[in-house]
Amino acid sequence: YLWNNAFNAAFGQIVIAMAVSVWFFTGQKSQTPVVARVFRTVVRYHLGSVALGSFVVAVVQFVRYVVKYIEKQSAAQNNRVMVFVLKCLQCCIWCFEKIVQFLNKNAYIQI
Repeated sequence: YLWNNAFNAAFGQIVIAMAVSVWFFTGQKSQTPVVARVFRTVVRYHLGSVALGSFVVAVVQFVRYVVKYIEKQSAAQNNRVMVFVLKCLQCCIWCFEKIVQFLNKNAYIQI
């Protein structure tokens, strides 16, 4: 589920970025079917990059969900110190996840 969600988001990002780039640098803008050509190019040449980037995002999300599960278990046992530490860790992992998503999006634009 996590990888599939990240893959679909990344695929959409790279198709939009490449379609805008191809459209912008095309001389006759009204006569070229951009999206079909870009879709074919992404599937043929860049699908591995999309899969790898979405896998990295999915792994970070999985780690964050595991930490969240452990935090819920600690809260059930009334361990307030552990809950506080895990909430801080969740915040750090969330920030790292957003950084990875930002880098992936910019990498898809550069492709």
